[in-house]
Amino acid sequence: MQFITYLKDGQIQPARLHGNIGIDINQALLHDGFLEKKPILSSLPDLFINDEVYAQVRNSTEKIIARIKLEAGVLFDEGIIFNYPDAKILAPIPMPGKVICIAGNFPAPNKMEKPDFPIVFLKPSSGINGDREPVVIPGNATSVAYEVELALVMAKTGRNLNPSNALSIVAGVTLANDIGDRVLEKRTSQWTSGKMFDTFTPMGPVLFTLDELQGKKLALATRVNDVIVQKGNVADMFFDLAALVSIVSELTTLRPGDVILTGSPKLLDGESAPVVALQPGDTVEVSIEGLGKLTNHVISEG
Repeated sequence: MQFITYLKDGQIQPARLHGNIGIDINQALLHDGFLEKKPILSSLPDLFINDEVYAQVRNSTEKIIARIKLEAGVLFDEGIIFNYPDAKILAPIPMPGKVICIAGNFPAPNKMEKPDFPIVFLKPSSGINGDREPVVIPGNATSVAYEVELALVMAKTGRNLNPSNALSIVAGVTLANDIGDRVLEKRTSQWTSGKMFDTFTPMGPVLFTLDELQGKKLALATRVNDVIVQKGNVADMFFDLAALVSIVSELTTLRPGDVILTGSPKLLDGESAPVVALQPGDTVEVSIEGLGKLTNHVISEG
């Protein structure tokens, strides 16, 4: 299934995506009588924590999908469905508990062999923004660059997981752009200084459950003003998705809504990928084949 988070009457709401139609999950559950004695679901992680709730979300939204062809007008009027292109779409997880980032997970110039462990660092949740929202460059950032990444969203709590069962706690995947200022990253031995600005972690727009990945090639790309500046494939990762969740779960307890950014390709057609400093007025687009694209325009602060 495909899920989104959108703004409805000023309130954050989870929805299922069916083509260009959004299905308001709470409205679908209310229509089915499921929420009479249960709390409203306020976020996408609420869908995945309880297997009964997830099964009911699937069943209730499937009933709505079956009615769309003949009863779309009624469903629109009742607020059960809406036009996805017309809605205000937020990042799937607007305020994750943890944003855990992986570096060194792709071949790079002079680093073509798999390391013993990937590099792990954190970004603040205040850096999250969504599709079509601006990336704001502050005055002290002079060399801001992009990194297309596949992001994993946690569904359940997990600690010390084996690769064989690690993906059982994952709700799904979405697109992310791990933006950072290259100069500020290098002024100390830890590069978080260049990574932690507001708006520097665009994410979304759609959360795809893991079954949706079957048969998809998952080629990654970044375009700046329609010029390709990054290319790669999830298949090129040194550590696959299950291994990453396992490794991170040995370091911290993963909880529903936590996000793991899985790394970014460093080569472009076999050569070192160029670093193009983003400037106000630029448009940066990251894409993953089969999962769509995430587009942000760049503005200056103030």
